[in-house]
Amino acid sequence: MKKVRIFLYIALAAVVVGGILFVNQGKEEKVKERHWMGAWMTAMQEPFDDGESHEGFKDQTVRMVVKPHVDGDQVRIRLSNVFSDEVLKVDKVSIGITKKGAETKEDPVSVSFDGKKDVRIPAGERTYSDSIPIKISKDEALTVSLYFKGESGPATWHPRSMQTTYSADGDAAGKAGKDGFKSIEKGWYWLDGVDVRTDKKVKGSIVVLGSSIDNGNDSKVDSNHRWTDYLSERINEKADGKWTVLNAGISANQLLDSPEEKGEKAPDRLKRDVFEQTGVKGVIVHQGINDIRHHPETDAVTIIDEMKAMIKEAHKNGVEIYGVTISPYNDSGKYTAEGDRTRRKVNAWMRNSGAFDGVIDFDKVLRNPDDPSRLQPKYNSGDGLHPNEAGYRKMAETVKLKMFDH
Repeated sequence: MKKVRIFLYIALAAVVVGGILFVNQGKEEKVKERHWMGAWMTAMQEPFDDGESHEGFKDQTVRMVVKPHVDGDQVRIRLSNVFSDEVLKVDKVSIGITKKGAETKEDPVSVSFDGKKDVRIPAGERTYSDSIPIKISKDEALTVSLYFKGESGPATWHPRSMQTTYSADGDAAGKAGKDGFKSIEKGWYWLDGVDVRTDKKVKGSIVVLGSSIDNGNDSKVDSNHRWTDYLSERINEKADGKWTVLNAGISANQLLDSPEEKGEKAPDRLKRDVFEQTGVKGVIVHQGINDIRHHPETDAVTIIDEMKAMIKEAHKNGVEIYGVTISPYNDSGKYTAEGDRTRRKVNAWMRNSGAFDGVIDFDKVLRNPDDPSRLQPKYNSGDGLHPNEAGYRKMAETVKLKMFDH
């Protein structure tokens, strides 16, 4: 599909005198002070073998909620058909400011693609919408609805979104109310990005390339209490909103392998999930825990070599890369002493090698000082692997914001 062209429509107050055109300089300068920035994203994967992602939708509206954490006066959305062999046809798309659940504050705004209300996305591709004149604040969420008149086919999607997803029979894309909508399997279907036209004080986007801890597993559904959400709030409060944080976590994702229903391995996701994001400035790599848990025989050198290759690729693409130490996982059900030794060796390399542009030490703040193989009880969700919301908040507080100012 031809890439969408973005036009900035500037309101001009103009008078022609003696053949000379005078414009409202103030409004023109205001537009020049804004630019497009990646504000929200999710990492996509193949449909499962059953459920809504496999069955798809027909004469139904899918409604999803996302929270960008940034102020802006226009938005554009990105739809993905990357994991499909067929053309995707979406008959209607709408967007509105979220009120509660499936409700929007006002009637949703129609979204166009190259000036058309429907869109066809070729197999294996993604596309942006036209710019949408809708204002959003950093405290608001967006509700995006997709209507399929015919069969959608299996979905390119992000499962376990920690956010309720809704569907309604027929065309409900333009409705603000919740009537007719019911909750379905949690996930973001085809929607993989939102850009916001925001102030140029927002310098860039930081992508978190991780797994279930980054996905926010075991946080409260619909709360936006992932550690990346807490980091966004902290940036808005402490760093005057200089950066946006884009979450590319996939539950059970790995560094070395691509198991079924766990997404492509992290290195294979760099181009799509990091380098192609609007305004990307850096990537936080939080990987290794699932390789160690599921394959305790994996040695530290293998993990380190893969991380070195990712560092090289990031720098080749002009993107800074930050490493995250691997937190403890004893009591998680797949703990081994061998795996824990590997974890500690990888962490020691991260802290001491200087290979990354910066290091975020989650292991140090989450581990139990009396038993470093375990999470501190106050940060343990109960499964020995995932932090609770207090742990997620502590993780966000650990990040040194000045690290991104290099």
